[in-house]
Amino acid sequence: MIGTALIISLISNTEGLNVLIDNALSKIGVNNIFITPSGTVSIRSVQAGPKKSLKLMDTDVMLLGSLPGVRAASPFYLSKGTLIGSGLEQSVSIIGLDPTLTYLVLPDLEIYQGEDLSPNDMAMIAIGYDVAFPPGEAGKSIPLYSSVTLELTVEGKRVTRSFIVGAIYKKFGSTPYLDVDKSVMITIPEARSIFESTSYPSIVLVAESTNAVDTITGALNNIYGNDIEIISPLTIIKQVRIILNNFTIFLLVVSSIALVVAGVGIMNTMFMTVMERTKEIGVLRALGFSQKDVAKIFLTESTLIGVIGGLLGIVLGSFLSMSLGGMFSSFIPTMSGNPIIYRPNITSTVLVGSFSFAVVTGLLSGIYPALRAARLDPVQALRAE
Repeated sequence: MIGTALIISLISNTEGLNVLIDNALSKIGVNNIFITPSGTVSIRSVQAGPKKSLKLMDTDVMLLGSLPGVRAASPFYLSKGTLIGSGLEQSVSIIGLDPTLTYLVLPDLEIYQGEDLSPNDMAMIAIGYDVAFPPGEAGKSIPLYSSVTLELTVEGKRVTRSFIVGAIYKKFGSTPYLDVDKSVMITIPEARSIFESTSYPSIVLVAESTNAVDTITGALNNIYGNDIEIISPLTIIKQVRIILNNFTIFLLVVSSIALVVAGVGIMNTMFMTVMERTKEIGVLRALGFSQKDVAKIFLTESTLIGVIGGLLGIVLGSFLSMSLGGMFSSFIPTMSGNPIIYRPNITSTVLVGSFSFAVVTGLLSGIYPALRAARLDPVQALRAE
């Protein structure tokens, strides 16, 4: 029971965490590749010269957009600021992105009210659901087409811009490094005007398929070398899966020790049973039971112990899984500080596998005691007290 419960609870919680991370990263788009200049890099040149920081320009956007396997490329801005409007003052993330690529980069995003921004619009912004309807601010909201002010600091200088809310997005949910619900979306021309720079802090590429992501990543390394840092949700998902799979194997081995101990316990119990029922075995043999029949009786009993323990383990393991899930959730905060709530993934494969393991443990543990019972001499067994 304990071994089965441990296997179910540990594996289901690991799988639940795996699904949670997959879903969170998939919201950003598994086909996306974000590139940013490295901190200190050498400029690409055939001649040796002074080290400079790489700057991503429009030529880079055009070059990367033409790479094999790339569906689209866009400059990408991500900054922090304050949004003031409708009696509210909120800290928000500022995302600068080509509006025509919004649903490629963020495939799960949907419009709640209003219309998508046009690529060259410098008067409108789109806001996330929690910006429009702030949690904890009952009765307060930023309505569609209302006037808002965006304040931020750029290179030590305070910048203030006024906009009209042109769109409000539906609830999106938190992701590891983008909190879309607490963000405002602006166009590339407006972002370029606010940050007063002809270069871009980063570029996002959208691959045609997940199979093309590794190929594109290799091409980027060939072009820029160490001049850039590459962030790919698909790569992160693969790495997380490898780590969690190895961790799952480790937990499976640890929890299986409990079943090995259970097997030894069952074997010991069956040995004691054979000793206590020696005379009964003699009576059975005298009545015509064969060695095979006696072996079957004791083997069935040991298997039944595994069946009962497995069934009780499923009940205990399911309860323990949900309890551990709630406890683990409180230890995993998002970047916005809100706790992540995830559900343990209790699959039929885990339940059937754990139950089968318990039954097989009972069966194997009873083989030797059953054979010993079957091989007892009937005459000597009848004489036993």
